[in-house]
Amino acid sequence: MDEKAVGFTLEMPKVGIIRGVKAKDIEMVGGKVVNLRTCARPYENIYTVTQLRAIQGVSKKYGSGKVHLSPRHNMEIPEIKNKHIDEALRDLYVAGLFPGGAGTSVRNVFTCPDWCARSVRPVQAIGKMVSTNFGDRDMPNKFTISFAGCPNGCSRPHNTDVGIIAVAKVTIADQGCPDGCRECAKVCPVQAVGPTEGRVKINRPACIACGRCVKACPEKILRSEETGFKVLIGGKEGATVAFGAVIAEFAKDFELLEIIESVLRKYEQKVTPRLAGRKKKERMSEVIERLGIAAFLAD
Repeated sequence: MDEKAVGFTLEMPKVGIIRGVKAKDIEMVGGKVVNLRTCARPYENIYTVTQLRAIQGVSKKYGSGKVHLSPRHNMEIPEIKNKHIDEALRDLYVAGLFPGGAGTSVRNVFTCPDWCARSVRPVQAIGKMVSTNFGDRDMPNKFTISFAGCPNGCSRPHNTDVGIIAVAKVTIADQGCPDGCRECAKVCPVQAVGPTEGRVKINRPACIACGRCVKACPEKILRSEETGFKVLIGGKEGATVAFGAVIAEFAKDFELLEIIESVLRKYEQKVTPRLAGRKKKERMSEVIERLGIAAFLAD
C-alpha cells in the first residue's frame, strides 16, 4: 500500500549528525555503518511481540541480523548501513520505538517485572510515570534510575544514580500465635521476625521491610498496611563502583517525583568538571563524594 496515499508522514527531530538521530543514540563504525540504540517512549523495558518483530526486521533488512540487549534493556541494532538509517528509523517508529537510551541524559528507567512473586508492590506504572517526567532530560553526565519491586534489588538500585526500592510497613495484630507456628521466621531472610513467648516480635532495626513474613503468616497476624519506597542516591557501576546513600526510608508515589526532581536539580547546580579530563563533568556519585551527602542535599 502507498503510505503517501493515506497521508502518512514521519518527521524526525532535526538534531544530531545523522538525519534526526541524536549523536548520543548512535555509534559510528568506520564512518560507514551505525550501531543504533532503540527503546519505547516513555521508556519501558517490556517489549511487545510486534516491537520485537520490527527490531528483527530492521536488523535483517538493514543490518547484520544481530541484536544486543543492553544492561538497561535497550535494544542495540549493530551495523546498519548509513544509507538505510532513515528506512530503519521509520520501521522502528511505526512500532513505537525511537532512538534513545544513551549519552549524557536520564537514561532508560529500569524496573522489575510486576509478576515477580517476591514483589512488595508493582513498579512498572510508577516507573513509566518517572520516565514520562524525566526521561531523556539533558544532564551533565549520564544519569540512571532503577526501581526494585522488593529489597532483593535484582534491578541493581544500590549501584545507580537514583535507586528506588519498594518496601512494606508491617504491623502486628493484637493476638497470639498458634502453638509451634514459625512460618514467619522460616521465610525472613535476615532473621528479624519470629514468635517470642507466644507473640510475634519484629526486630525493627534489622527488618528490611520485604513483607515476606506477611505472605507466610497463616493467621494474618502480620499485615502490610501500607507500601512505599526507600530512596538511595549516588550509586554507580563501571571502572569504579559506588553504593547509594539512603535519603528517604518511606516515600509515597508523588513524594518520590519531588525527590527525583530535587536530586536532579541539585546535581545540575553542584557539578563541576572532572579534574582528569576537563571535557567531562562529574557523575553524581563524584559530586557526593567531593561534597559529602549533607552538603549535596543542602539548599
